[in-house]
Amino acid sequence: MQRPLLVIMLHLFISQSISQDAIHFLPPLDIPLVLSGNFGEIRDDHFHSGIDIKTNGVIGYAVHSIEEGYVSRIKVQANGYGKSIYVSHPTGHTSQYGHLDRYTPDIASHVKQIQYARKSHVVDIYLKPGQFPLQKGAIIGYSGNSGSSSGPHLHLEIRTTGDQHPTNVLRYGFDITDRLPPRFHQLFLYPVGDSSRVNRSPQKFSAATVPGEGGFTLSSGPEIAACGTIGCGVEVFDYLNGAPNRCGVYMLELFVNGSRVYKHVMDEFSFSETRFINAHIDYGERFNKGTKSHRLHRLPNDRLRIYRGLVSDGLIQIEEGRTYEIRVVASDVAGNNAELKFRIRGEQNGQISGHSEDDHVHRMSYHKINRFSADGVELEMPAYALYDDLDFRYASSPRPDGLHSELHHVHTPDIPVHLPYRLSINTVNGHRGQGDRLCLVTFDKNGEISYVGGEYKDGKVTAQVRSFGTFAVSMDTIPPEIIPYAGKAMEDPGGTESLRFIIRDDLSGIDRYEGYIDNRWALFEYDPKDELLTYIFDNERIERGSTHELELYVTDASGNVNLYHSTFKW
Repeated sequence: MQRPLLVIMLHLFISQSISQDAIHFLPPLDIPLVLSGNFGEIRDDHFHSGIDIKTNGVIGYAVHSIEEGYVSRIKVQANGYGKSIYVSHPTGHTSQYGHLDRYTPDIASHVKQIQYARKSHVVDIYLKPGQFPLQKGAIIGYSGNSGSSSGPHLHLEIRTTGDQHPTNVLRYGFDITDRLPPRFHQLFLYPVGDSSRVNRSPQKFSAATVPGEGGFTLSSGPEIAACGTIGCGVEVFDYLNGAPNRCGVYMLELFVNGSRVYKHVMDEFSFSETRFINAHIDYGERFNKGTKSHRLHRLPNDRLRIYRGLVSDGLIQIEEGRTYEIRVVASDVAGNNAELKFRIRGEQNGQISGHSEDDHVHRMSYHKINRFSADGVELEMPAYALYDDLDFRYASSPRPDGLHSELHHVHTPDIPVHLPYRLSINTVNGHRGQGDRLCLVTFDKNGEISYVGGEYKDGKVTAQVRSFGTFAVSMDTIPPEIIPYAGKAMEDPGGTESLRFIIRDDLSGIDRYEGYIDNRWALFEYDPKDELLTYIFDNERIERGSTHELELYVTDASGNVNLYHSTFKW
């Protein structure tokens, strides 16, 4: 039934130089492949590293290995891809299948054995070629909704095995219908430098785009006045047949008077660089309005390797009296493309606006270590934590009831931070010997509080943070809640095949969960999106027809523990 292991291992050493377009893998599902998301889409702090395949709103479709190979990794997470599996192939690629509902029985048995050995629901298991060899098309699991999934679907990635770089799945010959071109939605122009202007304003310019003759144009008219150095940006999406979802574009190019000055291509990237997406996009526009826009110019500390042949980092130098014909081309993998055309008319340079002399503004250079301190707060940012130089601003406001410090407004949260920086905030009242429960918190634009963490020492709480915003010191002394699911009494679950609990925490979040049945560790699975903790009855580990004792410990990130103790019959 299975090819000899030696043949599979020999194939794994075949050159990885085979082009993506020359490889044709089997589809992972037996239903038409309709996408809700594609490769390279803009996501929070990362590019999407695969494709999301719709499963008709249900779970349980058989998932097939797209090529022969062997199971090289199995990962179970509460968040992320949930239950996922990795298959290494002789082509030099590794396919990953995420958000599974369950594995095949042989794989599931192996995973459970490891989970019990490690006493952990969350496991990351690396396997050798001989453990689970696979033929092309072999079933490896069933589609689901596990992990950080907003609905039933299959996440499929294809990585290069050697470096684990995710590559564009759409280039491997899958039968996915795409006859639709991308569509532009907005244009953005960015004055760069003190004397640059767009329509005589130093502020960012935006205009909606509309379909026109031969492509898209601007709703405000085809011509814009500008001076100095200008950067462009666009909100643009790709669309595929069979679903209305907005997907990411494969390639964007910017032409000025017929010459290309910018190009990026979403063929592959590395996980180590994916957070640079926050430099690639207009992060402020995304934070404030939810807009997913691409800059067509590179910021100084943008180290993405998706760019090709940039001229002056994609920036356009506008001279008075000249006219610049601008063309932006968006393309998808199937060869569909769309164009946006407009003109920039050069006008006289604007008056230079110098940097603010405000005492609350501190100039930070992106390539240097930056330090700042004020009454009750200190921060230190490593070099290259920022994407560009910054006029850093700080303010404070009085301490609200229930908090242990003033509110510290550390710049604004619509400016991204790439690397963690050290933030220390002084406490302003006693903690009654509970310093280990003090923590930093932050607030979103709606005033909702979120846990940051940190450690208390010498009258201050210090944490590594990765964003700007409003911060304060709080105290977390309340343990998580443990509630029997749907209010069912635990003494007699009757004919059910599982024990289920709602677990939640009001601040720092669930950190650990451990269940014991009859004083032996039991496998409970946690689904954070539903706040659900589940134990599936296991005939091999507990005796049926008996009364059993249950102890369930749930711990939050601040170390608060709740214990649920009960007996039940099964």
